[in-house]
Amino acid sequence: MSTRKPSLLPGLILIIIGAVLLVNKLTSYYVGWDEIYPIILIIIGILILRTVLKKRDKGGIFFGTLLFLLGSYFLLKNYDFISYRYVREVWPIILMILGFSFLSVPMFYPKDWASLIPGAIFLFIGGIIYLRRLDLIYFDLGEIISDYWPVTLIIIGGAIVFGALKK
Repeated sequence: MSTRKPSLLPGLILIIIGAVLLVNKLTSYYVGWDEIYPIILIIIGILILRTVLKKRDKGGIFFGTLLFLLGSYFLLKNYDFISYRYVREVWPIILMILGFSFLSVPMFYPKDWASLIPGAIFLFIGGIIYLRRLDLIYFDLGEIISDYWPVTLIIIGGAIVFGALKK
């Protein structure tokens, strides 16, 4: 006999969808998919993070953080907390969200410091692209990447060697 607890996620999603449909039927205010999906992403992210922290299982930290941050960004965008001017900047922001998601892993599990490398790379590239699109910096990122991409190989190789020497 299984002692596994049922998941809250399907029930919460059904409650949200039912409440939205009820609001659409009973009022003149229309709630569409644009208002719903960020909230669902935030709830799923929080539930994953709660489960991961409760069970001390590091597997879902990245994914939970990613869903929470994406949902938060789209919620802020949909309710005009982020100006429409910045909506065209979605790809650099997604790269930065990926970077923060990678950085969240060693925050909770310091032994997994290797995820700092892709986190820093995503944050750097997303930040440079974002600043370039806002015309705050004036150099060509493509030229810099084409000249200095071997530095990435050196950093990854150094991390592998350091990890092997540590053992």
